[in-house]
Amino acid sequence: MRETIGGRGVLEGAFALLEALNERGGQAGLTQLVRATGLPKTTAHRLLDQLADLGAVERAGRGYRIGSRVFRLGRFWQPEIRDLAKEWLPALSARMRASLVLVVPREGRALVAAGAVLPADEVPVSPGSPLPPGTAAGRLLAAHHSALAEPDTDALEIRAAGYAAESETITAGLGCAAVGIRTPDGRVGAALAAVVPVHRDPVSAVAGLASTARSFSAALAHLVSGTDGQ
Repeated sequence: MRETIGGRGVLEGAFALLEALNERGGQAGLTQLVRATGLPKTTAHRLLDQLADLGAVERAGRGYRIGSRVFRLGRFWQPEIRDLAKEWLPALSARMRASLVLVVPREGRALVAAGAVLPADEVPVSPGSPLPPGTAAGRLLAAHHSALAEPDTDALEIRAAGYAAESETITAGLGCAAVGIRTPDGRVGAALAAVVPVHRDPVSAVAGLASTARSFSAALAHLVSGTDGQ
């Protein structure tokens, strides 16, 4: 008897497969995807074939990878924030001699929106990718967004200080500091993080980050007001 999956289950299964591909660098085999999603093998294979027919995934040898259609659709995620990031982050990164990452809270996680990475640093800035637990940006956003799946006993302290920092929690030899970017209604809607070598105290980057975050917030408010006036 043919196995069936219908309604919302089809969408959930398809997105689970796309998410699993994304978490594995954009490419994985069928067995890996079945293990990651918990879908029956026949269901996963059928959904992947349908996604491939739609251009959402591509067949790659004996496995699958993210397709061009998903890439084209994803280019327009968070356009206002990403346009501002492209305008400001490279110059700020060069001036601060630090890799910068802009992070937003979505889907109960801290997701990368944009970044500017120095050649010597190995900092992942793929838009839409989740941060690993313990990052300064993730801790700062979790302190302001209870829905984020990263509870922090220092949340009150982070909110009071206005920044979060960590040293070698994620990568040996590197530390990180993050400050909040506020939306026009005063909420912390994003985090701006600087990654620096541990011989430079990450907290030393906070002042430069805070100045840019205030400018970012003002520019976002201008964009929103401009949109409302049209």
